[in-house]
Amino acid sequence: MVTKTLTPLEKYLQLPEGYPAELIGGVIKMSPSPDVRHQRIAGSIYEKLLKYKNMGEPFYEIDVHFDEDNVLRPDVIFIKNENKKIIGEKWIEGAPDIVIEVVSPSSSGRDFIEKKEIYEKFGVKEYWIVVPEEKKVYVLIHNGERYKLSCGSKKCNSKVLEGFEWGFE
Repeated sequence: MVTKTLTPLEKYLQLPEGYPAELIGGVIKMSPSPDVRHQRIAGSIYEKLLKYKNMGEPFYEIDVHFDEDNVLRPDVIFIKNENKKIIGEKWIEGAPDIVIEVVSPSSSGRDFIEKKEIYEKFGVKEYWIVVPEEKKVYVLIHNGERYKLSCGSKKCNSKVLEGFEWGFE
């Protein structure tokens, strides 16, 4: 009797809905639930992005399927109207225009290194990394090949979504 070995993506898809995991480089990686401060910050960013619904659609904690080895669940994303074709029934199929990650103590390396490399490789136009401990926001802009730091401050503006800014008071 031959048993079929499941691919990493097939294993990932067998996880219960809402399970705190991502598929990074073909490996399922778990992360603890975000704490209250993390949720408040991500919620604040999402709420502010809702004001730009005429330009596109924000999503909160949704799977983004990049390829068979990479399914990430950013804290917040924004997809401009001209790219809405990537919005599927189950997940986002391809690179959002903006990805925002709120760094937790356990996620720093993943957000600054692993996820950054994936977002860069697949062409996410703007990647925001919010670091509550430092009260700092980093915005990376994709120049067609790689990311370039656009802002590293308490408050930053988007280059992709005209008029959008967010930061710490």
